[in-house]
Amino acid sequence: MRPKNIPIIFLFSFVFIFVGSCLADAFARDNASDTFFKANKEYGSGQKAMAEKKKEDAAGAFERAVTLYEQLLESGFVNGQLYYNLGNAYYRLGMPGKAIIYYRRAEELLPRDADIKANISLLKRDFVDRETIGEAPEILKVSFFWYFYLNLSEITFITIYIYLALIASILSIIFLRLQWIRKIILIFASCFLVLVISLGIKAYQNSVEMGVVIADESKIRYGPGEEYEPRFKVHEGAEVRIEEKRDKWYKVFVFVDVEDVHDDEGKKEVEFKTGWISESEVGKI
Repeated sequence: MRPKNIPIIFLFSFVFIFVGSCLADAFARDNASDTFFKANKEYGSGQKAMAEKKKEDAAGAFERAVTLYEQLLESGFVNGQLYYNLGNAYYRLGMPGKAIIYYRRAEELLPRDADIKANISLLKRDFVDRETIGEAPEILKVSFFWYFYLNLSEITFITIYIYLALIASILSIIFLRLQWIRKIILIFASCFLVLVISLGIKAYQNSVEMGVVIADESKIRYGPGEEYEPRFKVHEGAEVRIEEKRDKWYKVFVFVDVEDVHDDEGKKEVEFKTGWISESEVGKI
């Protein structure tokens, strides 16, 4: 092989790989869109069957919709609308625990969607356990609106944009001697600082592992195993914070009211809401 032909071969190889990758991505997107359309069609059929009081037909349609939606998730196709639709399908199948899981996932990506919040509130009204976790006060939502109405990706994008604007402003003073930009630099620096703090809090919040009880009734035990005594019971839909995993058990903190207990000296147990639950009875958000 002539040495001068080697760059040409590499060029054609790169073009072939690049074009092949683009075609594969396009095919995957088209296939995912087709599956998403089919899943939505099945869900629509289920709603129609429900309106006609055909319960078996409705259940079958919703189950097919769930299967298709989960196929999309397994293929890596993820967006807020997909999570929301999957939550709706589980809700129609009478599985509120799994519905809450996907509503919460949808809420992370679509924090401004009022329908998601309304559906979560509607479901929780029928739960056996009364939840102690609450919404942030309205005055806090208004004061820090960007934190509550933007998702992690959106805050990240805006933070990067403000950072670049800040750098450009600083360079303008250094090289162009534009002194009037000092006030703009101060504004950008203040916004950047607030956004970095917000981004850190949002990232930490998203890193905390949360779960939802998906069993009809679950026993929170003193230790990770059936041999440990139950401390209290929770029911389907109860939200928990996952603190530790050991074998097939999660140590969780539950966000529902439980009966207060006291030790021999009459002191209230601080960690009473903490205990161990079987991994199979919890779905991660």
